[in-house]
This record gives sequence, structure tokens and C-alpha cells, in this order.
Amino acid sequence: MDIIYFIKALLKKKWWIIVSTIIAIVAAFVFTLGKPRMYASVTQIATGFTMNDQVKLRDENVNIFEAEVKFDNAIETINSPVVIGMLSYNLLLHDLTSSKPYVRLDEDDLKSKTYKAVDKQTTVNILRNKLDSLQVLSSYNPVERDILAFMKLYKYDYESIRKRLSANRVQRTDFLEIVYMAENPEQAAYTVNTVYREFMRYYRSMRSERSVESVESFDQLAMQKKAELDQKVEALRAYKASEGLLNVETASGNELDLIKQFEKGLSDERANYNTITSSLQSVNDRLAAANAGKTVFTNNNSEIIELRKQINDLNDDLTQKGGNDDAMRTRLAGLRAQLQKKLGASTTGTQSATTKEALLQEKATLEAQQNASQLNMRSLQNQIYKLKGSVGSYANKEATVSSLQSEVDMAQEEYNKLKEKLNAAQDNKSTTDLNFKQVLKGQPAFKPESSKRMIIMGMAGISTLLLTSFIVLLMEFLDGSLKSPSVFEKHLDLRLISSVNHADLNKYSILEVLQRTTIPDKQTKQRQNTFRELLRKLRYEIESSGKKSFLITSTESRQGKTTLTQALAYSLSLSNKNVLVIDTNFCNNDITVQMEAAPTLETFSVPPTELSIDKVKAIVTTYAVSGIEVIGCKGGDYTPSEILPKNNLLNYLPFLTNYYDFILLEGAPLNDYTDSKELAQYVDGVIAVFSSKLSLTQVDRESTQFFETLGDKFVGAVLNNVQEEYLEL
Repeated sequence: MDIIYFIKALLKKKWWIIVSTIIAIVAAFVFTLGKPRMYASVTQIATGFTMNDQVKLRDENVNIFEAEVKFDNAIETINSPVVIGMLSYNLLLHDLTSSKPYVRLDEDDLKSKTYKAVDKQTTVNILRNKLDSLQVLSSYNPVERDILAFMKLYKYDYESIRKRLSANRVQRTDFLEIVYMAENPEQAAYTVNTVYREFMRYYRSMRSERSVESVESFDQLAMQKKAELDQKVEALRAYKASEGLLNVETASGNELDLIKQFEKGLSDERANYNTITSSLQSVNDRLAAANAGKTVFTNNNSEIIELRKQINDLNDDLTQKGGNDDAMRTRLAGLRAQLQKKLGASTTGTQSATTKEALLQEKATLEAQQNASQLNMRSLQNQIYKLKGSVGSYANKEATVSSLQSEVDMAQEEYNKLKEKLNAAQDNKSTTDLNFKQVLKGQPAFKPESSKRMIIMGMAGISTLLLTSFIVLLMEFLDGSLKSPSVFEKHLDLRLISSVNHADLNKYSILEVLQRTTIPDKQTKQRQNTFRELLRKLRYEIESSGKKSFLITSTESRQGKTTLTQALAYSLSLSNKNVLVIDTNFCNNDITVQMEAAPTLETFSVPPTELSIDKVKAIVTTYAVSGIEVIGCKGGDYTPSEILPKNNLLNYLPFLTNYYDFILLEGAPLNDYTDSKELAQYVDGVIAVFSSKLSLTQVDRESTQFFETLGDKFVGAVLNNVQEEYLEL
């Protein structure tokens, strides 16, 4: 439904859209009619960004992203003010020095102050100097500023050239394409070839400057990194010399071997100490027995004593040698084994009685050996602690040496990289790395380019068509009025009993619209026929409702209540119905004025016992149409309850329905007055009238709630003044 609605809206404004489109097409035609004939010249440049004609010693993968960046850089360089400036200087020099200039100025330009302010020979000299030095004119210099203004007369300024010059990459190729449009075909060819020449000159200049700067920069950095490398190497050498370290790893390895040897000797000495302690305990036990008066036996201990003496002497010698003699350690282990064997045999060997003095002598000897063993263990432990401390010191020194060596390695790596970059920059400086080559030279065109007039006209027409259509649709979308029945039902939850189209009441009165059968304008006749048919539908709803008296009201003024009341009364009279029209719109008594009724409503007051139809007929005005009678009102700023007397006519509407088929009352709008709310109690039904031009407000929505409170008394709503295009929606 919404799509059909918008289509109807476009058809309604179709002439605006068509006329706007035609105007746009005509304007495009006029605009292109005086457009000069342009000639195009093209040159193509092989870049070498994605391929290289030179023989390569190894395969190289092409970086597509890097190639794109190079293409963009080359295009920006071509479009740069320097290259375009060099081109404009060449063009102006050609026109100033050649007998066949590309551009000839008209009389107005020749008489202008800009033209007369420039000396031709001075201009030629300045432009040649700028070309030689690849420098652009400065607007701060008065003379050069005049030359820039002079170039605009020839349209050789930067903006004018950029409008006609285009530089782009040929899609998915290795080529750049430069195109220039000019009114002179020779000028177009000269321009593209000159652009290539000036581009190459400027590009070589930039690369040369960058190469020199790169070599100088890399040379300074390389010297700086070499000094840093020498400084770090000297720091490492000085630290090793100060600590006496030639090879930290070898020194720490020897210390670890000594620690292992001393720990082995300490373990052996502890075993010897345990043996001496056991022997001393045995002597003490025997000495205690001797003191108790018992007989004590002893072994032949001379060999044991000798073995212990040899063990002690051998331990002293091994300690003096630092514990590094493997032969002495082996001999010491053998003596200890013999001692253990002798000690074990003493418990089962030949025993003889011994004296207390001999036991004391043996005890003294064992205690001396025990003390010597303790001293040996303490000495070995001191040696081990010292060596372990030395190893820790070596570890710290090794960490320091490693840190210094790492700094030396990093400095060496940075220096090597800078040397490689320096060598590469020197190679670039000595060798040319420009792969640009003009593969297609610009030639003068034989025929001008197409003006594309039809395309421009078509685009202008289509653009205007779409734009005007969009504006129409946007206006319809933003329009919040109740244009059609579908829009009404979407915004208001009221029963719509009929829609009435727009009637031309400026040329014809309401009776002429309803009665006239011969109308010169066929379209007007069709519209008024539609108006009568829609009224017949409304009449049917009234007749089939079963109600006799109706109040016709609205939420706002100027909704068409008066016109609709008169038209409905006339339509009912056509079906042989007697209709009484009562004007109860005191704030605006248009029915009284238009139907020329006597204003008698406010003065009528008859007691119920005296009521008769003759007294009512006395205040009734007979209308020009048979079957319609009218009761008018004076009108004023008051409500029905304020002006009508106690026994007023409205109290007798049920009585009047015996003599009239239908009674129609017009009430004041609900938004501004309470008249309709007071009148609703007198009638059988209420009809609400809404104009299709009404844009609902919050006050309108609040007023419509009154209709919902009426219940069955509310007959329905009528959408008035609907455009015929929206009747079916």
C-alpha cells in the first residue's frame, strides 16, 4: 500500500518532474554547445617497478604493495608543483620565442594591465634560469608575481594545466600513462613529451641529492659506530688485564676440580677421625677396667701405631701439594684399608696382659692422632671455602666479561650494517638506478576528442529526474497530513464511514456542484460526478445506521463541516427524505448565512404542554431545494448551555423526528470549544469530519478521545477534501 501511495505521489507531480528533467537536458545542451574542440595526446612510460629488463643474477620476488607505493610516488612527482612549473615555463617560453605560438591572446588580454606589466625579454631570462636551476617562481618577488599572473592569461598556471593533465597507472601493467587535452593538437603532444622530460630531470636531481645525503649520513654514522666499537673492545681488554683473566672459563674449571679433590680428602679424613675415635673409646674402656682392678689384655699394636703414623704423614704431604697427587691419594687409601684390617684382627688375635701405663701411653697417642685429624679436616674445609669463594668471584667476573663481550658484539653488528648501507649508497651514487623509459611518444591527434554531449545531457536528465523524484518522495514522507484513507486509518483508530473528494467551490456553489449536469470541462465534470457518488455512499451509511438526528463536528475549524452538511442534506432530499438542518455552531454560523436561514434558535422556548409542529414550523426557513428546511442561529461567543433557554428546540428533537426523516446539526470544533460536547446529549449519533490537509497534533488526538467515549452514539468519521489521486489508497 505504501509503495502504491508513493507511486501516486510521483504521478501527481509528474509534470514538475518532466519539466525539470527537460530543463536540465536543455541546459546541458547549451553548456556543451560552446565547448571548444579538444585534442588529446598520450605518452606511456615503462617504470620497471614490477619487472626489470636487465639480466638478474638471482630471482627476486615482486612486492606488490611496495610497487603500488612507487607508482603513487611517481604520479605525485609528475603532478608536483615543480614538474608542472617546469612544464608551464617551457610552454610560455615556446609562445614567447616561437613564430607559431600555441596560444594567441585576444584583444582584451593584450590591453590588460597584467599583460603590459611584464617585460618579455626579462621574462624569458627568468624562466630559463628557473628551468636550469629547477626552481619555481616565488609570489613574494614582485617581478615573479607579475610573471605568474601573466601565465594565467595563457592558461599556463598550475591550476589550468592540472585540469587538463592526467597521470595514471595503466591498470595491471608496469606502465604510467600521461594524457593532456588542448585546443591545439601540437600543444598536446609537446606538453606530454615535455612533462616526461622534466619529470626525469627532476627525478634524477632528487635521487642525486638523496644519494649524496645518504653517503654523508652513513659515513658519519659508520665513523661514530667504529669509535663506539673500539671503545667497547678496549673496555673489555682493560677489564681482563686488571683482573688477570686470560680465560675465565679455564680458570673457573681448575678451581672446580680442586674443590672436588679437597671434598674427597675431607671425606677420607672424616673416616680416619671416626676410626681414631673408636680406638680411643676402646682404650678408655680398658683403662676404666684397669682402674677397677681387673686384668686388661691388649693386642700387639705396634703395627697399628705405625700405620696410623704413616697415614698422618701422608695426609700432611698431600695437603701441602694441594691435594692434586692421585698416587698419594691411592697410597693413603691403601694404608687406611690395612689399618682397618689390623683393628678388626685385634679383637680375635693373640692377647696379652697390659699395664695401666701402657694404656695411658696408648690413649695419649690416640688423642694426639685425633687432634691431628681434626686439624686436617679444618684445613681441608678452609681450602674448600676459599676455593668456592674464588669460584663465585670467577662467576661474577665471567658475567661482567659476558656483558662487555655482548656490547662488543652488538656494536660490531651495527657497524657492519652501516658499512653495508654505506657501500650500497656509494654504489647508487656511482650507478644509475632509473628504469623509466618512454615507450610511447606523444603525437598530435588527427581528430578532436568527442564532446560527450549526449552522455552529459543524458546524465543531466537522469540526475535531475532522480533528484526531483527524491525531493517529491521526501516531501510526501515528511508530510504528516491525512492525505488518503489508508493514512487516516494508520494514524487514527476511528471508524471511517466515507471519503469525500475535493470539489471546486470557487467557481460553483454547493448546489451548482450537486445539481449541474452540463459542465464544459470534462475533467471537472468527472470530478463532480465522483463527489456526488461519494456523497451517496455517505448517505447510505446515514440511512442504514438506524439513527434520526446527527451532530456533525470536527477537531479543528475549516474541515468542511458546513459544506458537507449542506451536501448531505441535499443528497438525502434526492432520496425523498425530509431533512431539517439546525445551525448550532454559534462561533461560526456559516450555515445560517449560506442557506439564508432566520436566526431563531436562541429565541425558541415552548413548554412541553404547548409544543406543536406549527410552532416549530414558524421558526423554520424553507430552503431552495425541496425537502430541506433550516433553523439558523444568531451566533456569538457562548455555548448552547449558556444561550439556549430552558425549553429550547433541542429538547424536542425526538418529537421532531416524527415529522422529519433526518435532523442534521453542525457543531463547533472540539479543540477550541465545548459546544459539541454539550450538543452530543441531544442527538442519536455523532459524525466527525477530518480534512485530508489536516496534520494531527497532540490536541487533535486528545479531542478524538471524546469520540471514543460516545460508544455506539459515534457513527464514524468522514475524510473530506481528498485528492482524487489518493481516493483509492
